[in-house]
Amino acid sequence: MSIIKGGAAGFKSVVFYSENFSSRAIRNKDGTITINVSKRKVAPKFESLINRLPFIRGLYLFVKPLIVMWKIYLMVFLPLLIFLLLASHSGKNSSGSSIPVFPIIVETIQNHFLLLIAIIMVIFGVVIKLSNLGKYHGAEHMTDTAYSTLSSLAISDVVKQSRIHAHCGTNFVVFVFVTYFILSFFISDLITLTMLSICLGYEVFLIQSKILAPFYWIGGFFQYTLFTSKPSIKHLEVAIASYEALIKAEHIKLA
Repeated sequence: MSIIKGGAAGFKSVVFYSENFSSRAIRNKDGTITINVSKRKVAPKFESLINRLPFIRGLYLFVKPLIVMWKIYLMVFLPLLIFLLLASHSGKNSSGSSIPVFPIIVETIQNHFLLLIAIIMVIFGVVIKLSNLGKYHGAEHMTDTAYSTLSSLAISDVVKQSRIHAHCGTNFVVFVFVTYFILSFFISDLITLTMLSICLGYEVFLIQSKILAPFYWIGGFFQYTLFTSKPSIKHLEVAIASYEALIKAEHIKLA
């Protein structure tokens, strides 16, 4: 069984982390690979508590990346919101009457919420697909699958693996969308609907049941077409180096 708790891809790097360590491998401009293994900080007590609370943990997991990468999300979300706001305001103000801006913003978000999120996901997907980020993301998935299923990090084994991973966050997003769609028939308040969709979607995501296979197929489709690209040997080498360093650090700790 894999000791890996998670991973992430960068434009030139792959990160894997376990319970105790985090390993980051970077492909340098001269072609060499730099590896940095560091001890993970002990999670704050409140975070450990949240991660044990059903429903609440999903919301926290969804919000945390938004806090860390708020600039990136703002750069994508704000222009889209302004565009929809202007389009909505233009339609409503054709009579020449003045309409308060804040209510229009709220109404615009409510009327186009799923559209906004879908567009943001597609934009992120295109950026990932057309950059090295998609290749390193695929390498991350393939490396973990090779070790988890074959206990091997030989590049000949890694290269044969699928770049679709059952634990990818893309699947989580799919369940959030599905839950949102179902609950929208019963709940009209946007904030309540969104929070419940995230909370319930994450709990369903954790079930990992064969009954939910069709939804994982959808997540796999988006992983394959938007959020990963076929990695080359140089991308796989970075992911393998990161994985090997992390396993070595864990073995030394246990020795």
